[in-house]
Amino acid sequence: MNSVIANNQSAFLKGRNLVDGVLVVNEVVDLAKRTGKECLIFKVDFEKAYDSVDWGFLEYMLHRFGFCDKWIGWMRACVCGGNLSVLVNGSPTAEINIKRGLKQGDPLAPFLFLLVVEGFGGAMRRAVDIGLFKGFPIRNGGLSISHLQYADDTLCIGEASVENIWVIKAILRGFELASGLKVNFWKSSLMGINVSDNFMELACTFLNCREGRIPFKYLGLPVGANPRRLSTWDPLLESLRKKLNSWGNKHVSLGGRLVLINSVLNSIPIFYLSFLKMLVQVIKKVTRIQREFLWGGVKGGKKLCWIKWRVVCQDKKKGGLGVRDIKAINISLLIKWRWRLLQHDERSLWKEVLVAKYGEHILHSAEWRGVSRPYFSSCWWNDICDLEDCVQSKNWVGDALSRRVGNGANTRFWKDKWFGDSPLCVKFPRLFSLSIQKDACVSEVGVVDGDRWNWRLNWRRRLFQWEVDSASQLLASLDSFSPSLALDKWWWNFAPDGIFSVKSAFDSLSKELVVVPPLPPFETRIFSKIWESPAPSKVIVFSWQLLYDRVPTKSNLLLRVVVMPPTLFHLFDGLSDMAKNTKVRRGYRL
Repeated sequence: MNSVIANNQSAFLKGRNLVDGVLVVNEVVDLAKRTGKECLIFKVDFEKAYDSVDWGFLEYMLHRFGFCDKWIGWMRACVCGGNLSVLVNGSPTAEINIKRGLKQGDPLAPFLFLLVVEGFGGAMRRAVDIGLFKGFPIRNGGLSISHLQYADDTLCIGEASVENIWVIKAILRGFELASGLKVNFWKSSLMGINVSDNFMELACTFLNCREGRIPFKYLGLPVGANPRRLSTWDPLLESLRKKLNSWGNKHVSLGGRLVLINSVLNSIPIFYLSFLKMLVQVIKKVTRIQREFLWGGVKGGKKLCWIKWRVVCQDKKKGGLGVRDIKAINISLLIKWRWRLLQHDERSLWKEVLVAKYGEHILHSAEWRGVSRPYFSSCWWNDICDLEDCVQSKNWVGDALSRRVGNGANTRFWKDKWFGDSPLCVKFPRLFSLSIQKDACVSEVGVVDGDRWNWRLNWRRRLFQWEVDSASQLLASLDSFSPSLALDKWWWNFAPDGIFSVKSAFDSLSKELVVVPPLPPFETRIFSKIWESPAPSKVIVFSWQLLYDRVPTKSNLLLRVVVMPPTLFHLFDGLSDMAKNTKVRRGYRL
């Protein structure tokens, strides 16, 4: 399917993600704003897309893509025909003969639908090729964006001109007649950047659509919004508060609240965090929502937090509750973009856009600190480039990535970290300054001689004796190297198989961002054992709290200046005795 469906479509296919299209249109909007170019974005709304597909058009598209008659017959047998009936007051009506549409829930339906909407993509590309439609140009690299698709979620992008408006309407009307997918123009919207109000009014009247505003929502994410403004994050915070309000009348134990935090409150921001870098103020607000819910539910009033949040975020085997740190999640998800840029087997439109804007070097280098950025760099790109600054050890990304050399054709001898823990230009700076092969690949600085690999290093002058000794040291360290027929690849050092995963990145970042003094071995075993218990979660979490002596005993309440009637203190005598018998002594305060 990847070879059949154009890279403007980012749905349901291996190697293509939901946020890819969001990134492309966000870069287009940001570039238009910074350069002052006019840009139109038409957000298309199809009516009942799956239910409206014409079977004849589907068969036509299968023929166009080169599927054999036998395969097309199979698809016809799976899709076409069938009857349905509707329940009215609990009784089924007479059967209705189905004449069009794809069956909801059919595992084939999403892929067949992609073949159908590829007809619209082909019409747009043809219009661009013959000069009828002008997409939005990405700098001077010859790349222009005319449309983006995620299944039936479609954006038409181009210059602000009358011709483009005519072509959009003509293609959509023609596609409706051919495929059966009807556009609801009234629910569709047209957004303009640096476009006059008069032109926008006329264009919306011609298309019979609403005028949208920048920023706008596409696939659930804000496009054109400034992630460094608090208002961008208001919808996320509001969704968290709504979720808490829905739990307002429920009495949930501490263990139950822990489960809700990990499964719900930590999951809601994931989609935002996979694309945008969260502000420090927003991280504090989200953390406060989670902390107050953990220690006091959703009722108002000041909450008594018994144990520090950084201890709560520790791994369960290390004395914590395993609540995921929001900042570590955010960086782990964003670093995936850097990893995907380095994978050359991925054919993606978003990569082409970033290369056209920021240069070819982003596909070959793992470290971008100190690299100059153009004035039109988007906020998103600056945040991706500055991920190293989010961690105390500034070289975290460089330590996480290294090169595994196969044939040496795509690994730079001096500048890439492929042998040892640092590039050779750092280990041997004097030799690097004398080399005339500064940008040469490994395969270009050596030859195969029989069954051995011999290095051929060239210098701009004869070496002094101490430089000869340094060169001999370099060659001796590389003596064990032997090329192979495999391709060079990037290696993720925090995973045994060398393949990036958000989990491995999160585990590594948690050690950097959530720092507490280590537990003694005896206490580590105790905390590990309590989580292996088959007891209910509320019992286990209470035991965890008791081990820290952070339960509401009389002494702990007095220590926190909690004023209570003296007649109630006898209720906590049992807890005080239990805490004395199970208390774990610590050398640091919680």
